[in-house]
Amino acid sequence: MGSADMNRTSRRRRRKATQRRFIIRRIIAAGAAVLLVVGVAVSTAASIGHITAPQDSAEATANIDFTKALHMALANSGAEETAPSEPNDDGNDTKDAAQRELDALGAPIDDAERARIYDEAKKTAEGSGQQPTKMTYCIATNGDVGDTSAFADTVDRVLNNPKGWPRAGVTFAQAESGCDVTVTLAAPEKLPTYSTYCSTEYSCRVGSDVIINRKRWDGAVDHWFEHGGTLATYRTMVINHEVGHALGHIDNEQACGGEGRPAPLMQEQSMFLNGCTINPWPLDSELWTTFYGAPV
Repeated sequence: MGSADMNRTSRRRRRKATQRRFIIRRIIAAGAAVLLVVGVAVSTAASIGHITAPQDSAEATANIDFTKALHMALANSGAEETAPSEPNDDGNDTKDAAQRELDALGAPIDDAERARIYDEAKKTAEGSGQQPTKMTYCIATNGDVGDTSAFADTVDRVLNNPKGWPRAGVTFAQAESGCDVTVTLAAPEKLPTYSTYCSTEYSCRVGSDVIINRKRWDGAVDHWFEHGGTLATYRTMVINHEVGHALGHIDNEQACGGEGRPAPLMQEQSMFLNGCTINPWPLDSELWTTFYGAPV
């Protein structure tokens, strides 16, 4: 075949492709117009009380007919129907992983699991080089905060995690009364009732009361997520931070160690990071307490 013939063949193919695209666009535009007209008609009729829209309404029928027409037109034109591209699931995968992490943190704890958690915490405390001690805590609520089963199980898992305060020699046991501290999940408006220093925006500790603000429990803070954190890691941080006060620590007692370094646990990470990365666990330099409780 000569170059001229090849050029003519190529032009014919391009024209056919253009015609097919034109036909498809016309069908899509016509179908959209039909749907719009039918939708307006159904809506108008319903608004004056003439009809209610059943599940097999005219709009649904129009959708079906339009789909059939589109497939027929594609087949008759010879155009290939291309399957829609797969969506990027990275965002959904990340959300699913974060939800699984959250669910695992607050999952129900049976007796065997509780014994395992305490055993790991005790071993960590005994190997910490500190005097092993046990802090008892009660779980409470204040205001409308809903069910606290997951809250209680989260507190138990966090406080007895070998990455946390057991490294400073402290283990934690939930009790019904006579507790060293009471860990309360409170509605935001209840925080100032503990002290004028407590804000409706953040969690707080007053004496033996560790008060977790439900607003933060449910939503953390924006910059936590912006820096790669999850709600599960925020809950871990806020429990460890507020209980850290009961162990003798104060806010911001240690400055950020430098750009990109893990933030000290007792830094007010809910308010600022100062160049540090988010961190839910006490640093090695924070592994001390002024708490002297019962021996482990």
